Amino acid sequence: LGPNHTLVLVKGRRIAELLIEVPAVVVMFVMMFHITANALLRFFANSPLPNTLEYVQYWYMPIVALLGFVAAQLRGQHIAADLVFRMLPRAAKPYVTAVGCAASALLAAGFAWYGWQEAVHAWEITMTAGVSDVISWPVYFLVPLAFASLTVQFAWATVRAIRHPDADEDDEQPGTEPAAA
Repeated sequence: LGPNHTLVLVKGRRIAELLIEVPAVVVMFVMMFHITANALLRFFANSPLPNTLEYVQYWYMPIVALLGFVAAQLRGQHIAADLVFRMLPRAAKPYVTAVGCAASALLAAGFAWYGWQEAVHAWEITMTAGVSDVISWPVYFLVPLAFASLTVQFAWATVRAIRHPDADEDDEQPGTEPAAA
């Protein structure tokens, strides 16, 4: 890969990170403001905001969590418990990584497929949050989108583990790009 191609990849990756992380941060701040306003109004005016729990439970938290999963994988910042992995022979590590990433891709694809079916069903019945009138079905479509993204990321990590078996595992985590030479 030439320097221009690497620069395009880095810029594209940064744009993807921003498209994932900025909405998550915005939603987190809106949630914090909403909860704080609800608590203050409940305490001082004895008039809490209606449906705060439903908005937090059915809108804010799923958005923050699902975007967080995707962002963590994109940045290679998931927690790794690699005590056994470190003890494997160096030659076996890329294959173990590839199998693990392939299994993760299959699992994420299954969640995406199931999530799509659930999202369509929620849309068809115009699902609401619990017994309230707060609509919740649109957030259901974030599940298949997030897990489809994770499927692609894990599949790419599988390919990288096979194509670059000599990559240093201390410099590279599953879901991250190998270091440029």
